[in-house]
Amino acid sequence: MQFIESNVFGVRAAHYRLESPRHKVEIRLFPMIHIGAPDYYAHVAARLQQCEVVLFEGARSSKAHMLALSYSLATRRKRLGLVTEREALRLRSLGVRLIHADSTSDEFAKGWSGIPLQTRLALMVGAPLYGAWLFLTATRESLGQDMQTEDLESRDRQDAFEDEPELERTLLTRRDSRLIGALTSLLVEATQPTCAGVLYGAGHISAVTRFLFDEHAFRVVGSEWLDVMIYDR
Repeated sequence: MQFIESNVFGVRAAHYRLESPRHKVEIRLFPMIHIGAPDYYAHVAARLQQCEVVLFEGARSSKAHMLALSYSLATRRKRLGLVTEREALRLRSLGVRLIHADSTSDEFAKGWSGIPLQTRLALMVGAPLYGAWLFLTATRESLGQDMQTEDLESRDRQDAFEDEPELERTLLTRRDSRLIGALTSLLVEATQPTCAGVLYGAGHISAVTRFLFDEHAFRVVGSEWLDVMIYDR
């Protein structure tokens, strides 16, 4: 399955509808990119309003906010016409039940403390510097060229975490587990037909699809592409 596609025209994100004969819950997957055109987030919001409940991400930590500078600073360059997900997608205005399906601040802090000190320092210094470099140099094309995401783990991701297992556990594995745990509770508790949106970074969605397909017999019953950004500006 493709979650994010990058091509010569721009970047687009998949939206999948999943159903299972075993459950009353229809799952709608929104593999997210955290910066994009305002219209992208408006289209996502409109579809989320069709759900009764939304499971969302967001590690509540100042460290996580600092790491986000690696991409959020690029949106300050007005000519790009881009915004961050956090700015554009106001979940509390959707009028649906919200479930925070991510690490708590304490959980993230505990995982962060287990990452080697030199790695933590490199991330804290490197994230804003990289964000500043993007602010000065980025185009939509340069931002979009590395956004491709699918359900097969890329070699780049394997290489990135090869020598940093605790970093992978903090940023990916534990957060995947929290999301899967929240989904499990929702599936067990649902006694009436329910539509549940999963609003999470695209890098986490492969873990979700494996869980839903392999353990709960979910299958894709509908899909569409949403434009994240188009290059012909």
